[in-house]
Amino acid sequence: MTAPHAIRVYDDGRCPFCQWAQSKVERYDVDHRVEFRDYQEHAAETPFPFADLDRAMHVQTPDGRWHVGFFGWLEILRVLPRWRWLARLMSVPPLRWMGPLLYRLVAGNRHRIPKFILRFLGAPPPCGPACDLPQ
Repeated sequence: MTAPHAIRVYDDGRCPFCQWAQSKVERYDVDHRVEFRDYQEHAAETPFPFADLDRAMHVQTPDGRWHVGFFGWLEILRVLPRWRWLARLMSVPPLRWMGPLLYRLVAGNRHRIPKFILRFLGAPPPCGPACDLPQ
């Protein structure tokens, strides 16, 4: 059950890498403050075109504001008590400046991340046919 003051995360629910990241968040979300939604099923709930949702995770906070990509991750970390310190750290320069670039690099290549990197992180193999976008 999700808390009424939860943030909503619209990500690629069909991507094994995204599912892996979601499982890591859920492990620390003991107060159920993060609700994940597959943008491929819930795109109509957002004001964004499908192509934008495919490019980056979109996070809606309870006050209705939207945070995209790296800044969405900051919002997720802010609601996880054990990880708030990391959100504060990542919010200051130069991490705040480098974070969006790194996020775009990973998100834009999530279907092609080399297996050796995924193994190092403990993540599943790269996306295959299950990750193909609907026609």
